[in-house]
Amino acid sequence: MEFDEDLTSPFLHLSTGFGGGKSYALVMKALRLSMLNAPYSGGLMAPTYGELKRDIIPIFDDIFESNNLTRYVKYHGTDHYYTFPWTKGRLYLFTAENKLRGPNLGYFLINESTLIKHERYKEAVGRVRVKGAPYPQIASVGTPEGTGNYMYEAFVEKPMPGSRIIYGDTRANADNLSPTYIASLESSYDKIMLDAYLRGLWVNMNGNQFYYAHSERNQDRTLARLPHELTRVALDFNVEHMTATCWHFDEPRGSFPGRLTGFDEIVIDNNADTERMIAALRARDYMPENSIIYPDPAGKARKTNGAPDHTILRNAGYEVHTRLAAPRMRQRQLNTNNLLDKGIVRYNPDAMPTMKKDFEAVVQDPVTFEKLKTNPKLTHASDGFDYMTDILFPFSGKKEKSDIIKVR
Repeated sequence: MEFDEDLTSPFLHLSTGFGGGKSYALVMKALRLSMLNAPYSGGLMAPTYGELKRDIIPIFDDIFESNNLTRYVKYHGTDHYYTFPWTKGRLYLFTAENKLRGPNLGYFLINESTLIKHERYKEAVGRVRVKGAPYPQIASVGTPEGTGNYMYEAFVEKPMPGSRIIYGDTRANADNLSPTYIASLESSYDKIMLDAYLRGLWVNMNGNQFYYAHSERNQDRTLARLPHELTRVALDFNVEHMTATCWHFDEPRGSFPGRLTGFDEIVIDNNADTERMIAALRARDYMPENSIIYPDPAGKARKTNGAPDHTILRNAGYEVHTRLAAPRMRQRQLNTNNLLDKGIVRYNPDAMPTMKKDFEAVVQDPVTFEKLKTNPKLTHASDGFDYMTDILFPFSGKKEKSDIIKVR
């Protein structure tokens, strides 16, 4: 209601968690501004055309249908704009995939602005230049995506003149959500990201630390290999610093999600290839009959020496579990930090110094959340670990594993 009623802030932003109702609020705001700015046209932008079709247009349709407006409103699918009976102006729909071009406008709205390049936001601002529009507002909504995002600077750190931010908690929208949705969020994200994805607040993830949820409570110097337990080997291929980390995995029991305990690592620094890694695994008795390997998905085609790396592992008798493609870096980050935060991951730092170094020292780009690989000795242990946890603990609690390959 605050977002809808504020007509005086030139730059208005609504920040909510997932499922907070922000897209619905944006569409309602668009309809109000189209009326109040008649006869001038306005614009609405989403990150992609797919999101426009999936998130925005269905909301318009629902509102028109529930208010018996369907026969009075027209959507021009070719040129992507709405016409309304209360104004001669149009509401043009744009995506952030391409440079923003088009008519001069009286107002503008942006969905998921934290996922849109700063350049596009500035282009949207630049289009609101019709003389005479009584409410030339630029209104946006989004979920916080780290303090490196330009929206954080524009509305929180160094607010633009005339800017205002409104926060919304997903739990305030519970009546419009599945009864299990909020519980699903709480199980899928660590406590830091819940501030962003449930409460709509901007969070600083321990500076630029990629594994911001890691702490000493994830370390246990008593952990060791259990001879009769299956060993899970997380493997990252690399000619330099090829790295394998070794874990036991407690299978889920009831509501207990399982747990990973780490006890060993193998690093081959120079002229590494998969054959040498296999020899090193065998030398420590990590044999095909007592081990499963979770390698980099790219290894199905990549060759460190001779045949594809996955083929070499399978020819050596090992069972290989991998996905068809690596998950997005941001998904890997959120998934692993959730496991660290909830104590599902523990490891022996004395036996796994490379793993410890990665958890403590790998940093990220503050905007893209990609791991920075400026230090050639870092990221290999954690990359392999991320690939394994993506399979053992699918992100967001999803159990679908249709793209996982399990072969000997």
